Amino acid sequence: MDKKKGIALVQWLVIFVLVITAGVAGKNLRDRSLEVSRMMNYENTKLVLYEGPESLKDATAKDLVSASEKERNYALLHCTDTEVKVNGNDCYVYDTNVNHSRKWYQNYMPPQSRTPITYFDFEGVVEIQVSLKAMELQSAKISPLSSNITPVVNKQEGTVTFSVTEPGNYTVTYNDSPERALHIFANPIDTEAPTESTDTIKYIGPGEWNIENIILEDNQTLYLAGGAVVHGIINANYAKNVKVAGRGILDGSGFEGWMGKTAYVPLKFDNCDGVTLKDIIVLNPNAWVCSAKSSTNGIIDGIRIISSRPNGDGITLQSCTNYQVSNCFVRSWDDSLVVKNYEGSSSDITFQNMQLWTDFAQSMEIGYETNKGQVEGVSITNIKFDGITILNNFHKPVISVHNADDAAVKAVTFQNITVENAQMGSGDGDEMPYLIDLHIPKTSNWTSTKERGVIEGVTIDNVKVLSGKFSPSRIEGYDENHKISNISIHNLEILGEKILNFEQGNFEIDTATTENLTIR
Repeated sequence: MDKKKGIALVQWLVIFVLVITAGVAGKNLRDRSLEVSRMMNYENTKLVLYEGPESLKDATAKDLVSASEKERNYALLHCTDTEVKVNGNDCYVYDTNVNHSRKWYQNYMPPQSRTPITYFDFEGVVEIQVSLKAMELQSAKISPLSSNITPVVNKQEGTVTFSVTEPGNYTVTYNDSPERALHIFANPIDTEAPTESTDTIKYIGPGEWNIENIILEDNQTLYLAGGAVVHGIINANYAKNVKVAGRGILDGSGFEGWMGKTAYVPLKFDNCDGVTLKDIIVLNPNAWVCSAKSSTNGIIDGIRIISSRPNGDGITLQSCTNYQVSNCFVRSWDDSLVVKNYEGSSSDITFQNMQLWTDFAQSMEIGYETNKGQVEGVSITNIKFDGITILNNFHKPVISVHNADDAAVKAVTFQNITVENAQMGSGDGDEMPYLIDLHIPKTSNWTSTKERGVIEGVTIDNVKVLSGKFSPSRIEGYDENHKISNISIHNLEILGEKILNFEQGNFEIDTATTENLTIR
């Protein structure tokens, strides 16, 4: 079977046959897995590297031109201008699409750029050397800055060298520019990785696969092996105890941009109980990326997301309860993390230890839609964002709670938030250039109810803006009956200045529609 032809709709039996028959002739799946990954000892370090599919085309200079997806090749490619060595071994580098535009395009065709990514597994210490072929290197920075990594920059040879001792997500930027930043996803070694399908595990091995739609059913696990690139989407509806895991890539570059019509959401789980998403990489979605609606008891751990097309929200949870989202990397061309109400209430959702790069819109958003389903008595309660590092925020607010419907939004916490580069207000983001925005709007494009609700009990604690703009913040309710109240802001530091009062922090406050606001 030709792996690149795929099928329109894949049921589990078909997946099983596809994986079994697509391996290298004369070798079983276990041999194939060992063939594409190499385990090495390097001064008591274990390292696993994954070869990318040979069928991916090499990126050319023409492919790197900033242009709309209709004007150039939008496919996932093999990167050729950035080389990465890990402990002296070549590490495969992909070239994916990103979007440096800071304004909305009514035709849904913003110009697309590209950036390299790579991944590997390790235990111990690794030395990473990045070689740039087409850039005049002046400086380099490793994020998150909390990792305290100072690279060795060789301007003459165009190399950046540094060591990593802990698994995590690392981003290398050059010359104080977001252009061609390298995203490195350094995983712990997966000691429980399967190598073949079983009754409950469906395994997709290394290689390039066109599988348009994978549907999960009760008690099923889908594993994307390192070195796998799957062009398609994964979803479930009314399913229990389903899991998607692995080191592989889920890619949506084969779908046209949604153009306000048809969205192919790569990870979509509606009306489910017990969904676990772990470690996979999602690139080039045609709109939203990871979405759950009316689902409960979910775990999203360690997934990596990069979106570049309109409405490319990263992780959006709609009318969900009891969700734990942690250790993820999200670079998005729309809101990075979102909680909304579409059919009922949302509660008990935690985002923890996350890295965000928000090219467009907002980093952490509640709303605007808080009662899209027009259900009586709905609420959004017990939502927490904790330990969030925003590498870049280029457009609209970092922290936002927007109630454009009649829900009660209560008990929301933002704590231990670090903004490495605050550039709110870029492009057409000047309409909402805020660091913090708590707002009940009088009019909104996302309103579904005539009445408005309230925002109560928001705690914002230990927020630091390290560089960029000293942006204003806003707290504004709807009227005297629909207020924003009981807001506590502690330990806010902007560009090294500790903010002790609202005036010092450049807050815009509507006193008629707010009450019991404190800052210290």
